[in-house]
Amino acid sequence: MKNTELKSNMIILAVLLFLYITYQFITQQQFYNQLKADSITTWGEITARLVEQNQGNEAEIMKVLTSHAADASMYQEKGREIFRQYGIYEDLQSELFPVLNNHIAGHNQSILWGLLILGLMLFGTSYWQYKMIFRNIRQLTSAAKRIIEGDYSVVINENKEGDLAKLAISFRSMKDMIRKSMQDLLEEKKFLGQMLQDISHQLKTPLSTISIYNEMMLNENLPRQQQVQLLENNDVQISRMNVLIQNLLKVAKIDARAISFDKERANLVETIEEVVDRLASMIREHHIMIDWDAPKEVVVAHDKMWMQEAVLNLLKNAIEHSKSGGKIIIQVKDTPIYTELVIQDFGEGMEAQELLHIFDRFYKASGSKKHDSAGIGLALTKAIIEAHQAMIKVESEKNAYTKFTVTFIKF
Repeated sequence: MKNTELKSNMIILAVLLFLYITYQFITQQQFYNQLKADSITTWGEITARLVEQNQGNEAEIMKVLTSHAADASMYQEKGREIFRQYGIYEDLQSELFPVLNNHIAGHNQSILWGLLILGLMLFGTSYWQYKMIFRNIRQLTSAAKRIIEGDYSVVINENKEGDLAKLAISFRSMKDMIRKSMQDLLEEKKFLGQMLQDISHQLKTPLSTISIYNEMMLNENLPRQQQVQLLENNDVQISRMNVLIQNLLKVAKIDARAISFDKERANLVETIEEVVDRLASMIREHHIMIDWDAPKEVVVAHDKMWMQEAVLNLLKNAIEHSKSGGKIIIQVKDTPIYTELVIQDFGEGMEAQELLHIFDRFYKASGSKKHDSAGIGLALTKAIIEAHQAMIKVESEKNAYTKFTVTFIKF
């Protein structure tokens, strides 16, 4: 029986019933013993009187008392006739038999006391059990009220087994879920506020620049060539804002777990090669040499589109911070335990203290030559890689190199 409350109740009832039966058995046995003792006393007195009057009848009297007399039926009928002469019949009320009546009254009284005690015990036990049950229910009700009011410090302890314990455990789980949901909502609210603040801050500069350029173009005396230049500058700022907003939305969706990554076991080398091909014109423009070191095929579970986004940001970062005519190393190493992707450039590099913030949103290294960077690409890269249950780390030395390492664990 899984319901321990019902089980304990049945055990208590069984114990009480056993005690009552035992009591009744003892009472009944006492009644029989007393009745037997009084019968011996009464018949002993009668026998003594008869023997005193006629000593020769002693053996006959004992035969009658022990039901061994041969002519018992004849004397039984004569005895009934004698009793009738004195008004004693079989249907006579027991009150007219003092000795028997006392025994019956005492026996009935014992039965009534037993029933009374059993009823009191049943009432007390039921009252105690229901009191415990309703106390637990009141505790859960009080806890629910406090949780509704926002107090999640309430403790719900129930170490026993049974339906009430299961209810308490479910209630405790519900409390933890509500608390987590509220914490998530608060974090999302905080995140949304920070995101809006960051977007506002990042859009302020290009919007101000566009506004200034528009005011300058309103000047009727401005030459056509300068108007075209201002329009081109505005187009650059608009493109910058568009990239910024798109990247911010991507990061926000990943943080909010609103993106379902379609991970498939595919060739990671092929994924990287396609990114290199997409950046071929940028590589030629900066006169960069790509030192490619990778096997033909390394199968890793990944979302090809999003992983290309991450690798694209890493490779663009390496190109933009490399010297003209420099070199970028791309390595893919595969082992039974992990797969490792390395992208290393030999350009500006960074100070050690800057490495701590390199993946922070809108962070730009103090010595960076790329002044129009929004500082969101590496934050997006880190979010994508971690969403693949992979790790990314960076090593750098000022004016020497910067090395990004992405590690995919296979277990």
